[in-house]
Amino acid sequence: SILSPLSVLPLPPHPSPLLPSLATTIMASTNPRAKQANYLAAAVQNVKRLEREMLLALDNGNIREALHRAMELLTELRTSLLSPQNYYDLYMHATDVLRRLEAYIIDEDGRGGVSVVDLYESVQHAGTIVPRLYLLATVGSAYIKSKKAPCKDILFDLVELCRGVQHPMRGLFLRNYLSQVTRDKLPDAGSEYEGDGGDVKDAMEFVLQNFGEMNKLWVRMQHQGALRDLVKREQERRNLKQLVGTALVRLSEMEGVDMKMYSEVVLPKLLEVAVNCKDVIAQEYLMECIIQVFPDEFHLMTLETFLKSIQHLKSKVNVNSIIVSMMDRLSNFARSNPGKIPSDIDIFALFHKHSAAVIKSKSKMGLDQILRLQAALLNFSSKCYPEKLEYADHVLGFTADVLSKAGTTELDAACTNLVKSLLTAPLETMQLAVLQLKNYHPLMEFMGFNDRRDLSSQMCRAVVAAGEPLDTVDKVVTFFRFIEPILKDQKDAKPDESASGVARFEREQELVAQVFHLIRADDTDVQYELYLKARLVFGKGGTKRIKYTIPPLVFGALNLVERVVARMKEGKEQVKWKPKKLFVFIHQILVSAYTNHYPETAVRLFLKAANVADTCGKESIAYEFMTQCFIAYEDEISESRAKARAIALISGALEKMTGFTEENWDTLVGRCVQHSSKLLKKEDKARAIVNCSHLFWPTSQGEEGKARRSDKKLLKTVQRALKAANECMKEYLKVELFVIILNKCLFFFERDVPTINLKYLQGLICLIEEHLLNLEETEDDKNTSAYYQNTLKYIRSKKANADSVYMGLDIDNNKTSTS
Repeated sequence: SILSPLSVLPLPPHPSPLLPSLATTIMASTNPRAKQANYLAAAVQNVKRLEREMLLALDNGNIREALHRAMELLTELRTSLLSPQNYYDLYMHATDVLRRLEAYIIDEDGRGGVSVVDLYESVQHAGTIVPRLYLLATVGSAYIKSKKAPCKDILFDLVELCRGVQHPMRGLFLRNYLSQVTRDKLPDAGSEYEGDGGDVKDAMEFVLQNFGEMNKLWVRMQHQGALRDLVKREQERRNLKQLVGTALVRLSEMEGVDMKMYSEVVLPKLLEVAVNCKDVIAQEYLMECIIQVFPDEFHLMTLETFLKSIQHLKSKVNVNSIIVSMMDRLSNFARSNPGKIPSDIDIFALFHKHSAAVIKSKSKMGLDQILRLQAALLNFSSKCYPEKLEYADHVLGFTADVLSKAGTTELDAACTNLVKSLLTAPLETMQLAVLQLKNYHPLMEFMGFNDRRDLSSQMCRAVVAAGEPLDTVDKVVTFFRFIEPILKDQKDAKPDESASGVARFEREQELVAQVFHLIRADDTDVQYELYLKARLVFGKGGTKRIKYTIPPLVFGALNLVERVVARMKEGKEQVKWKPKKLFVFIHQILVSAYTNHYPETAVRLFLKAANVADTCGKESIAYEFMTQCFIAYEDEISESRAKARAIALISGALEKMTGFTEENWDTLVGRCVQHSSKLLKKEDKARAIVNCSHLFWPTSQGEEGKARRSDKKLLKTVQRALKAANECMKEYLKVELFVIILNKCLFFFERDVPTINLKYLQGLICLIEEHLLNLEETEDDKNTSAYYQNTLKYIRSKKANADSVYMGLDIDNNKTSTS
């Protein structure tokens, strides 16, 4: 990171104390790394020795001796034998000593023990330039602290004197030290040194001048040494780049650098330094520094100046990453600070203009780089201008043109991911507004089937999460066109019958079903037209998909019927599509291929449609749906258990319907009993027949159902159920069915069915008790016995009431009476 402290540079640990024969060891070693470690160890040991001597001199009040020892100590920084990383370690040891010396000078000057003015003059006469300038910066810092001379005079004196060291590495570290010791002593706005000591312009000029010289030294490192070491030198330079970056951090921290000063002085000077250095590494790093260290508000107001300078950088500079970095910075600012993007500056137009210029000027720019640039531009547009759909559409169209001109038949993984990011970025901020982007779907076509399918699923999830309704025909048609890869088979799709493939297919279709529930409009006529479009699309999905898409369509249409009926009752406006038309729509959906492939679900849907039609008073329509239900049962369902489940559903649904005429009712009930009697397994047959008994004594129909009650037919049905149960070969199953029938009879007895009286109940209990003697100790037998005991427990609880209708029923002496 540009803002990271210098201490994070990867440095080796301190070596162990030197051996007496260190010089011999260094000369004998052939390993460059070992040589470096030995050189560093020798230098550090010498620094520590001289530090102790310096501190001893300070304790004795001998400042001249202390300065002499400090001078010897700093001589170690003249070495050219250490690599930049090891030199940095030595530099840190030496400068730590200088800070202690500075603190002593400041303290003694305040007490009158030494004169900082005299010290500043005397250290300038030191014989060796590197130690002299380090000492001069140290004493100069104390001089500024004393305020015995204008701050600016000392600062500019120091920055000029540092020109005396032109060795790239030594000079770079020296100027870094100067920057550190003067950091809190600049005449910045609000600083204690402002006024007679200078103003913010002086502080800024000092930092900029020192930064410019540091950059020159850093660039010159590239040209030191043999060509074969070029890669090594580049890596060393990258390790030292933070030394240069800290100078820009100083500028960004200055209180007096406002928008005006930044735009008129600071930025032009920084861009001039970056452009004129003619070095790829330096230009890339300095431009990135500018982006990261200064406030977002500054970048917004000076964006065009910054982008113009990019065109003057070296041809090998990765300008793409620079533009992307700036866009990412500003888009993040817009997301966390909505409404702060200035309306008088079209920032998107600036980015697009200069991005296009970069792409045009760099003919060898890779496709992935172009796509990455466009992805960043779209991300910026989506976050900063979510209401400007034309911006996003323009980027998508430009990208589609680039891919078309590239002529690639298949994108690689990196380009595919970039195209994905281009298509998913608008979903986060625009949701259904992406349907208005004309270039969205054409760009999707450049991806392979798997990627289009994944994107379609992602679009569905985004729309479902947003919850925004698809309330117009255009929205429905456009969105279904976008997610076509999961709505119908594609030419480039490969069959995947694996477990994971099947699971993914089911998740996709469930997503489609969720999306369907977003198709809603306030006007029922519009809603029906939306469903017509949905049916047209779902019908092309194939038999595997209609399993998931047809049920929500049918339930949606049935809900629409109820809305239309309510609207017609209000009578406030004319209704174009009436319930009959909607029922025809539902009928056409179900009698097609759906019933042939999924008859059990079709039975359920026919029953639900019949129930809604019955509620709406459409007897003929309800009868037709019941007829189709029986046809599906007879023609399409062949498995025994499936037939039993279906007939149970039919009898339960029929019992709740009240709108049939007597003739139609008798016909439907007769068919229900007839099919129940024809079930193959005796236990299924017994259960189905006893369930049909409710059809002869409807209890959920209110007053309308009383005319349909027939206690004699009910008794006859129960007797038929008992007969079927008695034919079961398994004893536990036979008893279980007897108990089921007993519970049904208890239900009818409590509802005053004349033929189901105490005598009849007593007979059933005796029958069960008789067969209980045949049960054994198996798990099924125990469960059956527990079922019967729970039924008796219920009867006893009813008999606890003094006026209970069960008072005459004997359930405790059945075994005696039976025998």
